[in-house]
Amino acid sequence: MSAAIAERFGAAMERVRTYDRPLLIIAAILFTLGILFSMSASPAATARIRIEEAFYFAGRQAAYAALGALVMMSAASLDPRQLRRGATITAAIFLPLCLLASFFGPEIKGAQRWFEFGLMSLQPSEILKPALIIVWAWMLGESMKQPGFPGRTVAIGAYLLTAAVLLSQPDIGQTALLGICLAPMLILSGVALRYVLGGGVLAALSAWAIYTFYPHARERVDNFLNPEGDAAYQVNRALDAIAAGGVFGRGPGEGVIKTRLPDAHADFVFAVAAEEFGLIASIGLIVVFGALAFRGLSRASRLNEPFEQLAAAGLVTLLVAQACIHIAVNLSLLPAKGMTLPFISFGGSSMIGSALALGCCLSLLRDRPGAYLYPGPRRD
Repeated sequence: MSAAIAERFGAAMERVRTYDRPLLIIAAILFTLGILFSMSASPAATARIRIEEAFYFAGRQAAYAALGALVMMSAASLDPRQLRRGATITAAIFLPLCLLASFFGPEIKGAQRWFEFGLMSLQPSEILKPALIIVWAWMLGESMKQPGFPGRTVAIGAYLLTAAVLLSQPDIGQTALLGICLAPMLILSGVALRYVLGGGVLAALSAWAIYTFYPHARERVDNFLNPEGDAAYQVNRALDAIAAGGVFGRGPGEGVIKTRLPDAHADFVFAVAAEEFGLIASIGLIVVFGALAFRGLSRASRLNEPFEQLAAAGLVTLLVAQACIHIAVNLSLLPAKGMTLPFISFGGSSMIGSALALGCCLSLLRDRPGAYLYPGPRRD
């Protein structure tokens, strides 16, 4: 019995050695920063909603990070075939859950995106995103290997169906984010230029339609273009917090403006980090996501299989694009979207979805015989 356990443990450790070490280091940094920044934002958030335990959100974020690390390593242990099967099953489960949430979920700030389970909540779209990207990569990869296979049609159809479901909640930010991920995947799969241009025109028309028919979206865009009054309160406070942090920040726990910033622990956690840790820490966080983009995409570009290449590139794009949107909103470069910062913002669904995406990247990008077109530079 002990010999069998030792053998399995040895096999597991041998598999871990094939994971990309820089990506593992980046993951560890992001999990740690998520807990650290949550500790900074938690006292202000708990005071606003009158929770006696000052570090309530920090404690839960640490638990979510532990669960996220388990999810990440579990996903990393799968082979590409298991990833395809698991993603298909996950998408088939969580897409209907997104639709059910739009009808039966509690309404929060004008949207129905969640299921409440006592002290816990679930946002199905966060789990759906990485699964959907893997399914898209599977379909697009097959269309690259078999010219007659309708993979691109299936991928675009799946996106349109998902967009219709998400807009029923409504969740315009996630709809746009998934479109941002699908576009480069289609281009990498060799789609004709006329379809790329047509997609750009369709995206512009969709943005106009959303602005016209979704009052909530129109209000946010108008507030972004005219950032005055109570409607732009959150973004203005976020800018004040970032400015108050200066180069080195006020110090851990010394933030003042964060106490007047709604959703400081979630949608505006970057502003809290900037106030307490300063410009240097803010740039450092951006550098970490930049390193994730560079390492993930450079490794993905050398993969041999089209599916693995597209899936890894799409998952890295998902994490980095979401981080860019969150930071841009905090800097008032984009209209407010309620987009979390992967691994950093408070939230179990966001943490699990981000960990699932990075775990799948670790699986696809690990060293395997014949996986890469050429070995590339040494990693150590």
